[in-house]
Amino acid sequence: MKGRVAVTVVLTVLLVMGGLIYREHKTKPVPRPPLWGFHDPPVLINMSWEKLGEVEILTITSENASGLYGKAMQQLQDIGYSMTQGNWSELTCQWSLWESKNKTYYLAYNGSKFLAVRGPYDGVMKATKKTWLCGRPKNGTITSSPSPWKAAEALALSIGSEFMKKNVTISPSNWTGPLPDWYLAKFSFSVKLGKGVEVLILIYSNESEVKYAEYLMEKREKLRFLESDAGQYKALIVFKGRAEDVDEVLSILEGPEVRG
Repeated sequence: MKGRVAVTVVLTVLLVMGGLIYREHKTKPVPRPPLWGFHDPPVLINMSWEKLGEVEILTITSENASGLYGKAMQQLQDIGYSMTQGNWSELTCQWSLWESKNKTYYLAYNGSKFLAVRGPYDGVMKATKKTWLCGRPKNGTITSSPSPWKAAEALALSIGSEFMKKNVTISPSNWTGPLPDWYLAKFSFSVKLGKGVEVLILIYSNESEVKYAEYLMEKREKLRFLESDAGQYKALIVFKGRAEDVDEVLSILEGPEVRG
Protein backbone atom coordinates (compact mmCIF):
# COMPACT_ATOMS: atom_id res chain seq x y z
CA MET A 1 0.00 0.00 0.00
CA LYS A 2 1.29 3.38 -0.94
CA GLY A 3 0.84 6.62 0.83
CA ARG A 4 2.66 9.77 1.72
CA VAL A 5 2.78 11.91 4.78
CA ALA A 6 0.47 14.91 4.61
CA VAL A 7 1.11 17.72 7.06
CA THR A 8 -1.90 19.17 8.85
CA VAL A 9 -1.43 22.76 9.90
CA VAL A 10 -3.04 23.57 13.22
CA LEU A 11 -3.28 27.22 14.16
CA THR A 12 -3.72 27.77 17.88
CA VAL A 13 -4.81 31.20 18.98
CA LEU A 14 -4.54 31.94 22.68
CA LEU A 15 -6.66 34.77 24.00
CA VAL A 16 -6.33 35.59 27.69
CA MET A 17 -9.47 37.34 28.91
CA GLY A 18 -10.08 37.70 32.65
CA GLY A 19 -8.22 34.50 33.41
CA LEU A 20 -9.99 32.51 30.62
CA ILE A 21 -8.00 30.89 27.83
CA TYR A 22 -9.74 30.49 24.48
CA ARG A 23 -8.17 27.99 22.05
CA GLU A 24 -9.20 27.95 18.40
CA HIS A 25 -7.98 25.10 16.23
CA LYS A 26 -8.13 25.61 12.51
CA THR A 27 -7.39 22.97 9.89
CA LYS A 28 -5.77 24.21 6.71
CA PRO A 29 -8.50 24.36 3.99
CA VAL A 30 -8.32 21.92 1.08
CA PRO A 31 -9.81 22.89 -2.32
CA ARG A 32 -13.04 21.13 -3.31
CA PRO A 33 -12.24 18.63 -6.14
CA PRO A 34 -13.97 19.30 -9.51
CA LEU A 35 -16.17 16.17 -9.54
CA TRP A 36 -16.99 16.14 -5.83
CA GLY A 37 -20.69 15.42 -5.25
CA PHE A 38 -21.58 14.41 -8.82
CA HIS A 39 -23.63 11.28 -9.50
CA ASP A 40 -23.98 11.96 -13.23
CA PRO A 41 -21.26 13.10 -15.68
CA PRO A 42 -21.11 16.92 -15.57
CA VAL A 43 -20.55 17.02 -19.33
CA LEU A 44 -24.05 15.56 -19.83
CA ILE A 45 -25.98 17.41 -17.12
CA ASN A 46 -27.11 20.55 -18.95
CA MET A 47 -28.43 18.66 -21.97
CA SER A 48 -31.94 18.09 -23.37
CA TRP A 49 -32.75 14.64 -22.03
CA GLU A 50 -36.01 13.07 -23.22
CA LYS A 51 -38.00 11.03 -20.72
CA LEU A 52 -39.11 7.69 -22.15
CA GLY A 53 -40.81 5.46 -19.59
CA GLU A 54 -38.36 4.74 -16.80
CA VAL A 55 -35.28 5.93 -18.68
CA GLU A 56 -33.95 9.18 -20.14
CA ILE A 57 -32.48 9.43 -23.64
CA LEU A 58 -30.09 12.01 -25.03
CA THR A 59 -29.32 12.30 -28.75
CA ILE A 60 -26.87 14.90 -30.05
CA THR A 61 -25.57 15.55 -33.55
CA SER A 62 -22.14 17.13 -33.40
CA GLU A 63 -18.79 16.98 -35.15
CA ASN A 64 -17.32 16.33 -31.71
CA ALA A 65 -19.47 13.27 -30.98
CA SER A 66 -16.41 11.10 -30.35
CA GLY A 67 -14.94 13.71 -27.99
CA LEU A 68 -18.19 13.92 -26.03
CA TYR A 69 -18.27 10.13 -25.82
CA GLY A 70 -14.71 10.00 -24.49
CA LYS A 71 -15.32 12.76 -21.93
CA ALA A 72 -18.51 11.12 -20.67
CA MET A 73 -16.72 7.77 -20.33
CA GLN A 74 -13.91 9.30 -18.29
CA GLN A 75 -16.28 11.15 -15.98
CA LEU A 76 -18.41 8.05 -15.44
CA GLN A 77 -15.33 6.19 -14.29
CA ASP A 78 -14.26 9.08 -12.06
CA ILE A 79 -17.62 9.25 -10.27
CA GLY A 80 -17.71 5.55 -9.54
CA TYR A 81 -19.32 3.80 -12.51
CA SER A 82 -17.82 0.57 -13.83
CA MET A 83 -17.79 -0.43 -17.48
CA THR A 84 -19.39 -3.87 -17.78
CA GLN A 85 -19.64 -4.24 -21.58
CA GLY A 86 -18.45 -2.45 -24.67
CA ASN A 87 -16.97 -2.61 -28.17
CA TRP A 88 -14.19 -0.10 -27.45
CA SER A 89 -11.88 -1.68 -30.07
CA GLU A 90 -13.97 0.00 -32.80
CA LEU A 91 -12.78 3.45 -33.89
CA THR A 92 -15.74 4.86 -35.83
CA CYS A 93 -18.71 3.35 -34.02
CA GLN A 94 -18.48 2.65 -30.30
CA TRP A 95 -20.76 1.84 -27.41
CA SER A 96 -20.24 1.00 -23.75
CA LEU A 97 -22.40 0.05 -20.77
CA TRP A 98 -21.66 1.56 -17.36
CA GLU A 99 -23.15 0.55 -14.02
CA SER A 100 -23.24 1.87 -10.45
CA LYS A 101 -25.28 0.68 -7.47
CA ASN A 102 -28.27 2.79 -8.47
CA LYS A 103 -28.06 3.66 -12.16
CA THR A 104 -26.92 2.39 -15.57
CA TYR A 105 -25.60 4.39 -18.54
CA TYR A 106 -25.44 3.27 -22.17
CA LEU A 107 -23.21 5.48 -24.34
CA ALA A 108 -22.67 5.30 -28.08
CA TYR A 109 -21.43 7.40 -30.98
CA ASN A 110 -21.48 6.84 -34.71
CA GLY A 111 -19.84 9.49 -36.88
CA SER A 112 -21.43 12.77 -35.80
CA LYS A 113 -24.20 11.24 -33.68
CA PHE A 114 -23.95 10.72 -29.90
CA LEU A 115 -26.44 8.71 -27.84
CA ALA A 116 -26.82 8.28 -24.09
CA VAL A 117 -29.48 6.28 -22.23
CA ARG A 118 -29.66 6.31 -18.44
CA GLY A 119 -31.88 4.81 -15.76
CA PRO A 120 -32.38 1.42 -14.08
CA TYR A 121 -30.50 -1.48 -15.68
CA ASP A 122 -33.54 -3.32 -17.09
CA GLY A 123 -34.99 -0.12 -18.53
CA VAL A 124 -31.73 0.83 -20.23
CA MET A 125 -31.31 -2.64 -21.70
CA LYS A 126 -34.81 -2.50 -23.18
CA ALA A 127 -34.43 1.04 -24.48
CA THR A 128 -31.13 0.38 -26.27
CA LYS A 129 -32.79 -2.26 -28.41
CA LYS A 130 -34.86 0.53 -29.94
CA THR A 131 -32.24 3.27 -30.09
CA TRP A 132 -28.81 1.64 -30.40
CA LEU A 133 -26.26 3.09 -32.81
CA CYS A 134 -23.38 0.65 -32.86
CA GLY A 135 -24.58 -2.53 -31.22
CA ARG A 136 -26.62 -3.92 -28.40
CA PRO A 137 -25.16 -4.51 -24.93
CA LYS A 138 -25.76 -8.26 -25.32
CA ASN A 139 -23.40 -8.30 -28.31
CA GLY A 140 -20.43 -6.61 -26.66
CA THR A 141 -17.29 -7.79 -24.93
CA ILE A 142 -17.74 -8.31 -21.21
CA THR A 143 -15.16 -6.64 -19.00
CA SER A 144 -14.40 -7.18 -15.32
CA SER A 145 -13.85 -3.56 -14.34
CA PRO A 146 -14.09 -3.57 -10.51
CA SER A 147 -16.67 -1.41 -8.79
CA PRO A 148 -15.75 0.97 -5.93
CA TRP A 149 -17.78 -1.21 -3.55
CA LYS A 150 -15.81 -4.30 -4.54
CA ALA A 151 -12.61 -2.31 -4.06
CA ALA A 152 -13.72 -1.32 -0.54
CA GLU A 153 -14.57 -4.92 0.34
CA ALA A 154 -11.27 -6.22 -1.05
CA LEU A 155 -9.28 -3.66 0.93
CA ALA A 156 -11.24 -4.49 4.09
CA LEU A 157 -10.41 -8.19 3.63
CA SER A 158 -6.74 -7.35 3.12
CA ILE A 159 -6.64 -5.23 6.28
CA GLY A 160 -8.62 -7.83 8.21
CA SER A 161 -6.10 -10.53 7.33
CA GLU A 162 -3.37 -8.49 9.02
CA PHE A 163 -5.33 -8.53 12.27
CA MET A 164 -6.09 -12.24 11.93
CA LYS A 165 -2.35 -12.93 11.75
CA LYS A 166 -2.08 -11.33 15.20
CA ASN A 167 -5.15 -13.17 16.52
CA VAL A 168 -7.02 -9.88 16.82
CA THR A 169 -10.80 -10.08 16.36
CA ILE A 170 -12.66 -7.82 13.96
CA SER A 171 -16.37 -7.57 13.24
CA PRO A 172 -18.67 -5.55 10.94
CA SER A 173 -20.03 -2.42 12.63
CA ASN A 174 -21.58 0.93 11.84
CA TRP A 175 -19.24 3.91 11.83
CA THR A 176 -20.22 6.44 14.50
CA GLY A 177 -17.83 9.23 13.52
CA PRO A 178 -18.26 12.02 10.97
CA LEU A 179 -18.81 11.21 7.29
CA PRO A 180 -18.05 13.33 4.21
CA ASP A 181 -21.08 14.30 2.12
CA TRP A 182 -19.84 12.27 -0.87
CA TYR A 183 -17.86 9.09 -1.56
CA LEU A 184 -17.84 6.31 -4.14
CA ALA A 185 -18.10 3.51 -1.58
CA LYS A 186 -17.58 2.84 2.12
CA PHE A 187 -17.00 -0.10 4.42
CA SER A 188 -16.70 -0.10 8.20
CA PHE A 189 -15.75 -2.55 10.94
CA SER A 190 -14.43 -2.59 14.51
CA VAL A 191 -11.20 -3.96 15.94
CA LYS A 192 -11.31 -5.52 19.41
CA LEU A 193 -8.22 -3.98 20.94
CA GLY A 194 -8.40 -2.14 24.24
CA LYS A 195 -11.74 -0.41 24.38
CA GLY A 196 -12.20 -0.96 20.64
CA VAL A 197 -11.24 0.91 17.49
CA GLU A 198 -13.66 1.80 14.68
CA VAL A 199 -12.29 1.59 11.14
CA LEU A 200 -13.86 3.24 8.10
CA ILE A 201 -12.79 2.75 4.47
CA LEU A 202 -13.82 5.42 1.95
CA ILE A 203 -13.17 4.96 -1.77
CA TYR A 204 -12.37 7.81 -4.18
CA SER A 205 -11.03 8.25 -7.71
CA ASN A 206 -7.96 10.30 -6.90
CA GLU A 207 -5.79 11.68 -4.14
CA SER A 208 -7.28 15.18 -4.21
CA GLU A 209 -10.68 13.69 -3.27
CA VAL A 210 -9.06 11.67 -0.47
CA LYS A 211 -7.45 14.79 0.97
CA TYR A 212 -10.69 16.76 0.76
CA ALA A 213 -12.59 13.97 2.54
CA GLU A 214 -9.97 13.94 5.27
CA TYR A 215 -10.22 17.73 5.61
CA LEU A 216 -14.02 17.57 6.03
CA MET A 217 -13.78 14.87 8.68
CA GLU A 218 -10.89 16.42 10.55
CA LYS A 219 -12.82 19.67 10.94
CA ARG A 220 -15.40 17.81 13.03
CA GLU A 221 -13.41 15.31 15.08
CA LYS A 222 -9.86 14.28 15.91
CA LEU A 223 -9.20 11.09 13.97
CA ARG A 224 -6.26 9.15 12.53
CA PHE A 225 -5.86 8.48 8.81
CA LEU A 226 -4.11 6.18 6.36
CA GLU A 227 -4.11 6.52 2.59
CA SER A 228 -3.91 3.46 0.35
CA ASP A 229 -4.27 2.28 -3.23
CA ALA A 230 -7.38 0.19 -3.87
CA GLY A 231 -7.03 -1.18 -7.37
CA GLN A 232 -7.74 1.68 -9.77
CA TYR A 233 -9.10 3.76 -6.88
CA LYS A 234 -7.71 5.55 -3.85
CA ALA A 235 -8.80 4.79 -0.31
CA LEU A 236 -8.95 6.84 2.87
CA ILE A 237 -8.80 4.61 5.95
CA VAL A 238 -10.04 6.31 9.11
CA PHE A 239 -9.54 5.22 12.73
CA LYS A 240 -11.59 6.28 15.75
CA GLY A 241 -10.85 5.31 19.34
CA ARG A 242 -8.57 5.94 22.29
CA ALA A 243 -5.11 7.13 21.20
CA GLU A 244 -3.32 4.14 22.75
CA ASP A 245 -5.72 1.68 21.11
CA VAL A 246 -5.41 3.34 17.69
CA ASP A 247 -1.61 3.31 18.06
CA GLU A 248 -1.71 -0.43 18.65
CA VAL A 249 -3.94 -0.96 15.61
CA LEU A 250 -1.66 1.12 13.43
CA SER A 251 1.40 -0.77 14.63
CA ILE A 252 -0.15 -3.91 13.11
CA LEU A 253 -0.81 -2.22 9.78
CA GLU A 254 2.73 -1.58 8.62
CA GLY A 255 2.90 -0.12 5.12
CA PRO A 256 0.76 2.97 4.57
CA GLU A 257 1.86 6.28 6.01
CA VAL A 258 0.01 7.47 9.08
CA ARG A 259 -1.59 10.89 8.93
CA GLY A 260 -3.10 12.82 11.80
